[in-house]
Amino acid sequence: MAPWAYAAGVVGLAVALCIGCAAQFTAMPILFFGHIAAMLVCWCLMTSGSVVYVLMGGKNRDSVRPIHAAIQSTAVLAAVVGYCCIFRNHQLMGGSQLGFDPGNPPAKTAHALLGYVVLGCMFVQAFQGWSKYFGLQIGKIRYLAHPLNGRAVLAVAALNMALVLTTFPLSQALFGALAGGILVTSAAAVILAGPAGKAAAREPICSEGALFIETEKGYEQLAADDSEPTRQ
Repeated sequence: MAPWAYAAGVVGLAVALCIGCAAQFTAMPILFFGHIAAMLVCWCLMTSGSVVYVLMGGKNRDSVRPIHAAIQSTAVLAAVVGYCCIFRNHQLMGGSQLGFDPGNPPAKTAHALLGYVVLGCMFVQAFQGWSKYFGLQIGKIRYLAHPLNGRAVLAVAALNMALVLTTFPLSQALFGALAGGILVTSAAAVILAGPAGKAAAREPICSEGALFIETEKGYEQLAADDSEPTRQ
């Protein structure tokens, strides 16, 4: 199966899990449900944005990069909406913003604290991603670890989602489907977004059956020039 087909499957699963998981919490107070729904949308966008290079592997990376940036930036906005919802919900209830309420399950406290870490990392990723994007416009490569960091943030976010699902009264089958689906889908996205997945996506088979790899024009030269100061 072509890599783009796997990427399409990942996006489809992410959307289905987003809808299926949100449907379990529609009876929750509006702000609490808003937090859940927004964070699910955030995860879905993060997952989709991670595999967009593979999904559109037949196109030049320069044309796909703005799409990746737009998707991941929207994910950050969704995360901010989700955070604002739960922050306001805690305010109204007089609860701790860090999950330290008396009697709170340890998993909920860990979820709250880890959520701050993920949100902070997303802001850093957004800054580095846009800085890298604009840097390429002037012939500079910046933040080479940005792709690796993004995959790490997605993995931690998925673990945090699975963690908090343990605190809800879900049946064993439903919990397994939702938490397992989130973890497997995220793992697949991390693999596809890695060097091997991107390399495979850049090796389409032409009608004559020959394989040829799309070259990253000028990237080697850009990397060499990156060590030199930008001319003012």
